[in-house]
Amino acid sequence: MPAPTALEVSGFAHPEPDLWILQFSWPTNPIPANGSYGSWQAHHRAVKAAKNQCLRMAIAAKLPEMAKCEAKLTQWFVLNRRRDVDNLARLEKPLFDALVLAGVVRDDTPDLMVKPRAEIRHVNDSHGLVTKPGFTLHVRQLERVEEFEL
Repeated sequence: MPAPTALEVSGFAHPEPDLWILQFSWPTNPIPANGSYGSWQAHHRAVKAAKNQCLRMAIAAKLPEMAKCEAKLTQWFVLNRRRDVDNLARLEKPLFDALVLAGVVRDDTPDLMVKPRAEIRHVNDSHGLVTKPGFTLHVRQLERVEEFEL
């Protein structure tokens, strides 16, 4: 098995001036859209845990306040089998909410946060970004606070 990447070790990266990457080592989606959800309490705990982890990571990565950003979730896998990108929708919402709680952006409305469709990709296509299954959240600053007029 290859050695973990710097992103996998620290949990975040800042490879470009306006790009931050948060890495989540969940091997599978912690909030799946298909199948049994269990009790509402278990679902609520999973949502809260995902949101809290993203909040902590956004703070640790020192994401700045942004007037407008783009946030895109990617699931990385190693086993080839059919996957449906729609199943990531229930995971996206708590992660986007965490960015608002962290003060990265004022709200997760479309005028302040662009949310491209999530992707599901093979680890071999990561160009060395990741070596094992998990998730990344790419946050790109589109407008700085001082550039944005209310």
